[in-house]
Amino acid sequence: MISTRPLRWQWRRNPVDRAGFTLIELLVVIAIIAILIALLIPAVQKVREASNRAQCQNNLKQMGLACHNILDLTGAYPSNGWGWDWVGSTFRGYNNDQPGSWAYNLLGFMEQTAARNLGKGLTADFNTEMLELLETPIPMYNCPTRRTGGPYPYSGATYYSIDAHSNKQSITGGNLMARADYATCVGSENTDENFGGIEGGDGVDPHSSPPPPTDATGIMFQASKIRVSDVSRGTSHTFLLGEKYLNPVNYATGSDPSDNEGQYNGEDNDNSRDTFSPPLQDTPGLQDTERFGSAHPAGLNMLIADGSVQFINYSVDPTIWTPAGNRNVDPTFVGDPW
Repeated sequence: MISTRPLRWQWRRNPVDRAGFTLIELLVVIAIIAILIALLIPAVQKVREASNRAQCQNNLKQMGLACHNILDLTGAYPSNGWGWDWVGSTFRGYNNDQPGSWAYNLLGFMEQTAARNLGKGLTADFNTEMLELLETPIPMYNCPTRRTGGPYPYSGATYYSIDAHSNKQSITGGNLMARADYATCVGSENTDENFGGIEGGDGVDPHSSPPPPTDATGIMFQASKIRVSDVSRGTSHTFLLGEKYLNPVNYATGSDPSDNEGQYNGEDNDNSRDTFSPPLQDTPGLQDTERFGSAHPAGLNMLIADGSVQFINYSVDPTIWTPAGNRNVDPTFVGDPW
């Protein structure tokens, strides 16, 4: 007898006739999804790194604008302070009269005026305000590929000197410090930039700038006051700031000898680098306190004295890289390392 029921009805009454996935088909689908994910992850990482690198370049660009604002205001590039015993003083200027680092000098020109003014009122909370300054990260001072600014552990001395409106004071307490990923280029010489700074005594005025080192060939260094006319190599050919090399093992430990102080300390390896050796990518276990470098896989960002930012490969020719840290005219100049 021929059924008069519609085919739709017959299919529903015969579930054994339904189509479905076999185990092999399911495994094939899973394998395809896994392959697509494996292909997608590197692509996502490349996009993220490209974004991070662009942000890092923008950070340096903003620092360059701040440096040029100071140059317009004072006639000279900002200084890098008096030594690691000292931090920034809101009562001081931006050149050799400022005991704090380049990072402190730039605050007022990077929309961080409130940070620059901490401690200005000489209130009973002066010490508290200065500790707040030292412990508060500035996002623009950190490369997003590497880390945030912390704050990270600090295990050194329990005080820093500061010239608080002609009265030398010390900042006591605090076991955390915000840290930067950038450093000034002090020159092309192979020099350990480890200066405690002036402490007074023996006829030395603790409120006066120390004499700048005679061997510094860069633009921003201890107690510097370099004008555009002093950069005989040319501002478009000379490094100003750049990403500093760090051992990744100590990103957050505070035990790296070139990353153990704060970002506002005067001249020190924490905020200074030279071009004597070519740059390196951050390498676990490898320590170097004087070299530029970064966490980027291909190269690093460098700020040029004219305010431009250039990306330079780690494979750069050392004979071209090293002279770019020297402000003095180079009779053998053949080109820039970018």
